[in-house]
Amino acid sequence: MARPVKGLWRRSLERMAARVVAAITSAAMPRIPLGWCRTAGSLGGYALYAVSLRRQRLADANLVAAFGDRFSPRERRAIRLHVAKNMATLFAELFKMRTFGREEIVEMVPAEGAEHLLSALSRGKGAILVSAHFGNWEAAGARLAAEGISVAVVARDASDASVAAMINSSRAGLQLKVIGRDDGRAMLRHLRGNGVLAILPDQHSNEDPICVNFLGRPAWCAKGPAVLALMTGCAVVPGFGLRDPDGSLRAYCLPEIPLPEATDREQAVSELMQRIYDVIGAEITAHPEQWLWFHNRWKEYTPPPDAARS
Repeated sequence: MARPVKGLWRRSLERMAARVVAAITSAAMPRIPLGWCRTAGSLGGYALYAVSLRRQRLADANLVAAFGDRFSPRERRAIRLHVAKNMATLFAELFKMRTFGREEIVEMVPAEGAEHLLSALSRGKGAILVSAHFGNWEAAGARLAAEGISVAVVARDASDASVAAMINSSRAGLQLKVIGRDDGRAMLRHLRGNGVLAILPDQHSNEDPICVNFLGRPAWCAKGPAVLALMTGCAVVPGFGLRDPDGSLRAYCLPEIPLPEATDREQAVSELMQRIYDVIGAEITAHPEQWLWFHNRWKEYTPPPDAARS
């Protein structure tokens, strides 16, 4: 009994800490210069690194499994610290950016490769922008919206309602719509209106998933991006928000991912999700310090009870 109680107490403390930090950050960041926001975020990252021991062990194991002996223990620690600092800085920037006008966002987040997305939108079928929990994904979406593109983010709210409300309020201030992960009708409406649907499919899914190869390991993933693309014929364009060594940001789009020609629907979905993961994996391999290694990405798929009985 002691272990479940201890786990419940730890999760309660984590939620309380997240709520307090989010409230302070949301109130303070708009009032101070961007450079100070990033400094505050970096300092918060040190604190996050220090208190997230269980997540640090998971991240270290993930790095070893993905890269073997490419990185020494010291280099892995540096990567994990960078990830923690980036996470804290991301939220500081998000709460700051909601006070920015278009020109300030364009200056803050230079963009490359926008022609890939604009070419896709010229066909009038909308586009799915696939990205990852990599760099500052929120800033990348804000940069597209600053160009007048209708961007909707498919997201699951934070577990704490007050934290979720602050995050979604900041997204709304950046002209980013938010669509719940289960609202397929809203996703289709947005695509049919020639909008951009931003999806981050890089985390584990236990909801009717398929298995792909991700960084050399089997990984269960949601198949929504592939299902939507094959249903509508819209383009799938990879895009990322990279944090450079000096702390600045830049967004970039890559050439669109070709849709499979397979006539079997399940095969086509599987092929397209693998192509999406190949692109995400290549970006992570090139910039391992940018990705959220703290997530338990490679856990086993657990069928729901009803599926197990059928």
